[in-house]
Amino acid sequence: MAARKWGLQGVTRPRSILEDDDAEVDLSEDNDRVNGAHPDATPAHLRRPTGKPTPQQHKAHRETLRKTFPEGWAPPRKLSREAMETLRQLQRMDPQTFSTPMLADRFKISPEAVRRILRSRWQPSMEKRTALLAKEGLESLQKKAGHRAQRSHDLETLNESSKLSDFDSDLEPEDKFHFR
Repeated sequence: MAARKWGLQGVTRPRSILEDDDAEVDLSEDNDRVNGAHPDATPAHLRRPTGKPTPQQHKAHRETLRKTFPEGWAPPRKLSREAMETLRQLQRMDPQTFSTPMLADRFKISPEAVRRILRSRWQPSMEKRTALLAKEGLESLQKKAGHRAQRSHDLETLNESSKLSDFDSDLEPEDKFHFR
């Protein structure tokens, strides 16, 4: 049908390399394509690596994070947005002086938390920022009130126990029943 369509009735069909077992087949021109090289491509040793990690590198990184943080990333101490911005500004100002370990020590957080803060670029929208600031302010006020209540309770307990022990220790055994 194709011969009639293209007008190839008088032309014989060429023999296939699969039908001709005795023919020598030269595939040298295909070596470059098989090996992945193209005539206009830069050599492998001159190519720059892509910025993206390979799947193997990504998998290895994820495994390392799983081993380092088995229950997931849950920092024991969280910084406010203002403190995070201060940390970034200090790092930008003088990276030699304000190194990751020094910032971690100053802000009392882990070096991993400092690295994550410095690497992150997320900024909340203005509405979200005001809501976060209000929430952080409310939480800090509640936290301070709880600390004050706990401290006053501890002081009262300490004062009561110290009054009793001071009173007993000041008196000699024979003076316990004789008050001055």
